[in-house]
Amino acid sequence: MSKNKVIFTRALICDANHLILPMNAQCLLSGPEQARLSNMQHAQQAKLFLLGRYLSRQLLALALQQAPELVHIHVDSKGKPQLLEPDWHFNISHSGSLLALAFGNQGPLGIDVESRRLSSAQIQRLARRYFATDEQIRLSQTDNSDRFLQLWTIKEAVLKAHGGGIANNLNAVHWQPFEDIAHFNDTEYQLHQYCYQQSRVTLALNHTKSDAKNATTKSTCIELLNVSDLPFELEIIGPQPNLGIQSFKYV
Repeated sequence: MSKNKVIFTRALICDANHLILPMNAQCLLSGPEQARLSNMQHAQQAKLFLLGRYLSRQLLALALQQAPELVHIHVDSKGKPQLLEPDWHFNISHSGSLLALAFGNQGPLGIDVESRRLSSAQIQRLARRYFATDEQIRLSQTDNSDRFLQLWTIKEAVLKAHGGGIANNLNAVHWQPFEDIAHFNDTEYQLHQYCYQQSRVTLALNHTKSDAKNATTKSTCIELLNVSDLPFELEIIGPQPNLGIQSFKYV
């Protein structure tokens, strides 16, 4: 990476129900992506997929200073979308009508958003299946669904940043309350956590696989983008979550 290259990570969180894509949005998709979209039976799933790809290509095009249709996205053997450009990373997550995406060149990253509201019984059942014993005990001491969603998004975001797959690995991601670092396979992941109403979002960033620390930066903090400020065609017909998003801490 050039020593004069600005490094950054940016994140965007939006509500698909309150956005209208331009008529030509599908033209930005690759052939395989258009085929995948045409096979989607659920309208909301299809809209989220198209929205995610459209926003990703538009935002990455601005960062890479190239046309959106020239931003190449491929899916690796683990099913994770990747960029062909070296040192650049992006990730997408959605839950309900919310879509979250992150991109940048600071290092491998993963983002997860969850908006499910779960009962105590559901939380305990999922915890027993996927979480370590100490985490199960901690969750059993509270009925607060926020605690479960926080831990779940941390684990998924870390595993998505790692890129090795989520199955059977959730209990191997270790995090302690009040910390902004999680561990997986002896690697540290920096956590950035946010909330919007009853939804939780975690962005996990791994600096160790990047030489970003040797570059000159304007800012190394996460920049939260606002849908209303995006410089490309997108009609907003209702409130967007990142207009009032706040940092979320374990209390």
